[in-house]
Amino acid sequence: MTAILRAALVAAFTAAAIPTVAAGQKDVSTDSLLRRIAALERRVGELEALVRVEPSLAVPASLANWRRPRRGMKMNVVRELLGEPVTVETIVFTYWYYADGAKVVFGTDEKVQGWTEPPR
Repeated sequence: MTAILRAALVAAFTAAAIPTVAAGQKDVSTDSLLRRIAALERRVGELEALVRVEPSLAVPASLANWRRPRRGMKMNVVRELLGEPVTVETIVFTYWYYADGAKVVFGTDEKVQGWTEPPR
């Protein structure tokens, strides 16, 4: 989710930097552009507030948290414990990969089958 919000911020800033004129519109008033910029700045503030609400997405799980998973845990419990994975891969089993090099393996029943802690 953090990546989506960051992408939205980049898109908002890019859109604000590009002067646009609708077809048939000869002169764009400064007031109109300022209103658009103000609206984009409000939206960016809202998106930044969302990122602050979910800090677990930005902070890697501690080593102590990596020692708490147990076989049979469900995905939502693991997500609360370790945060969002960076990459998810599903073939037969589902693999959650984290930025710190750790991973969690879920079986076809979506319960933990195994995991590796981040390297020290």
